Amino acid sequence: MITAGEIFNYINEIAPFDTAMSFDNAGLLIGSADCTSEKVLLALDVTTEVVEEAVKEGAKIIVSHHPIIFNPLKKIEKFSVPYLVVQNDITVISAHTNLDIADIGVNNTLAEALGVISENKTNSECLLFGELEKETDCREFAYRIKSSLLCNGLRYCERTGSIKKICVSCGAGGSNIFDAVSAGADAFVTGEIKHHEILFAYENNISVFDIGHFRSEDIIIPRFVRILSEKFRNTVFKQAKRDTDVMMYI
Repeated sequence: MITAGEIFNYINEIAPFDTAMSFDNAGLLIGSADCTSEKVLLALDVTTEVVEEAVKEGAKIIVSHHPIIFNPLKKIEKFSVPYLVVQNDITVISAHTNLDIADIGVNNTLAEALGVISENKTNSECLLFGELEKETDCREFAYRIKSSLLCNGLRYCERTGSIKKICVSCGAGGSNIFDAVSAGADAFVTGEIKHHEILFAYENNISVFDIGHFRSEDIIIPRFVRILSEKFRNTVFKQAKRDTDVMMYI
């Protein structure tokens, strides 16, 4: 059996928790470092369905990307997710913005999936800058994103001219559009962006691809499963099947 402490320590080596942003709440958030389990479930979010799956699978440890506790809790209601986790004696480790910016992390994985090469961090920690091997146009790149990430839909705005220089910012990275423009990007890919940020991009002739928060980040989970499985070969690491995008598209 593996302990939660062993998993935490290894994640801390490859995506140090002290690199998480100041607003974040990453780490071992519920349970004990001494918790042991033969199975570990990985998920983007710890939801009721994911907890139920962990119980069914006999996984006493869940590793999530989004923190199960983000803002301070004033109360824990019966049958809330934290309540169910504690009730079932499950330990939860959440690797969030520290994993976003790690070399094996979310932004790198997203960029690689889209064919972005020569990635470099910009002035913003949660922003990667790179180039496509060949120039493309907005519509073709939109279809590439949709196919590569299995998106049910996405939003994009076009620019004048072709696309080669790409900035990637996973999750709610819309505010990084200003650094993307400063970096001279042709296109900006993110999981969430506000209207005024889209208008700024449009006025500065940079194409925006809003692919949805879930699809911009869940790509890390299979990679994380492989990484942990290779490190701890006597433990079963599984991606939660019930960790799904709750957004519907028509």
